[in-house]
This record gives sequence, C-alpha cells and structure tokens, in this order.
Amino acid sequence: MIIRNTPVRPPQTSGTESTAARPAAPAARNVVKDSFASGTNAAQRTGAVGKAPPGDHGKLMSEYLTGARPPPADFEQVMGYKPYAIQTPHGQRMQDPLGYASVPGKIGPDKEFDPAAKTHDYGYDLLRYYDRKGTPLKPEARKAADAQFRQDMFDYANDQKGGVAKFKYRAWAQIYATAVELNSRVQGYGPP
Repeated sequence: MIIRNTPVRPPQTSGTESTAARPAAPAARNVVKDSFASGTNAAQRTGAVGKAPPGDHGKLMSEYLTGARPPPADFEQVMGYKPYAIQTPHGQRMQDPLGYASVPGKIGPDKEFDPAAKTHDYGYDLLRYYDRKGTPLKPEARKAADAQFRQDMFDYANDQKGGVAKFKYRAWAQIYATAVELNSRVQGYGPP
C-alpha cells in the first residue's frame, strides 16, 4: 500500500517580517541515547569494536550475560547469531538461541537446566568472539561465565517445591557445575 501525503508548503511571508519573528529552524534531529552508556548515542556506542575493553573482564562478562551491556556491534556477523534476552525469576539473562545443555548421554535434568546452558553458551561465545578479534578476555571472564551458570542452576533447584525435588536438582547442579569448572581449569580459563 502506498500512501501519499500532500507536501507541506512553508508559510508565505510578505518579506516585511523581521527574522526574529520567524519561528526558529528546527533543532537537529533528536538522537536516541544509548541506555548502556550515558553521554553517548547508540551510533557512537556500537561503533568499531576491535579489542576487549580494559578493566575487570569478570564484571564485563557478568554485564554481557545479564543484559546490562549490549553485545559487541559486530557479534552477530562474527559469531553467526544474535543473542536474545529472557526474564527469569532471578533477573534478565542473555541467551544463545542455538545453545543447549550438552550432557554426555543426556543424563540428568538437561531440559530443566537448558536456560542456564544457553546463557553459559553465550558467555563462551563471547570468549571466542574476543579471541577471534585478537584480544582474548582474561581468565576472570570465563570464571564469571561458569559462576553465572552455577548460580542459575542452583537458583532453579532452590525454586523447586518440596525437599526431594530441591535435593535432586541441587545434586545435579553440583555435578554439572563441577564438570564445567574442571573443564575450564583444564583449558587454562581461556577461550574454549
């Protein structure tokens, strides 16, 4: 459907009005501010991303996983997907839509821990992303991703009704989290 509006014509003036009586020219177009960084607009914030930002990479990872920091501008191009946010009873989490709980033999409650696994997968993809950009994140970043995974699984376990269900899910959360953390240690807390 094509909609055509009639063009708006500027008001005709006789040329005798002073320029002070004329309405001021419209201000520059409103630029939407990026809520993730005060003082910068979205175009400036998502500009060139070439290397890992300096500072606490554990905190950086936590901000990415909770959605407090948007994904890097070219993350989708480099990694092949766009992360999305979900709301959990314990806060917002960013997710890898292609992620899943990769449990050998599919033992245990892998479906129940799937949201935690998708957030963890996004965290590991951030490690891979920065490695591909030539500036790998510090070991604290992987430790933070693993800690968030542990916390999310234990939050799920503790939200269960009844003592038996809580015990069951806590036991599996401990098994899964320990396996992930041992694997991270073996890999030197670098990109997987």
